[in-house]
Amino acid sequence: MTTDSGTESTGSTIVRGMRSTVGRESTTFGFSILATVTFGVCQVTQGSPDLPRIFLYAAGAVMSFTLLEGILSAGFRRPMPQHPTQTLALGTSLNILSVLVGLGAATLLSAFFSHLAVWALAPFVAGVSYLLTESLEAALAERVLVSAGDPEAQEVSD
Repeated sequence: MTTDSGTESTGSTIVRGMRSTVGRESTTFGFSILATVTFGVCQVTQGSPDLPRIFLYAAGAVMSFTLLEGILSAGFRRPMPQHPTQTLALGTSLNILSVLVGLGAATLLSAFFSHLAVWALAPFVAGVSYLLTESLEAALAERVLVSAGDPEAQEVSD
């Protein structure tokens, strides 16, 4: 159904709410799944963690985002652009790939090394792998939408 302005009407506040929430939270949802399963991998390969290892794990997981945000925002001085929601929706619908790539990277690291540092490095490597793969997914989504004739797919907001 279309309104006079040419925009699609969702017909329901619940549907609009779901679309907004799912579209906004897809990356976060995928990363939280990755963080959870990476912790499980570390526990299986490294043993049950003590409190310092849990803190190392949390720091490693957070640092993947912190490092990339710092680099991509030129030292936190430039805004982080966002694709239009249709590009984000298509790109994040492929989250299974980014989660599995991140999990695979953490599994390899954790399986071949046994050291206190693994508790920080495994979630860090998982997070960076996840974010790089998700970036490739967004680039693929952009190309698919552009080739399908969507002129807004390449636009980003600052």
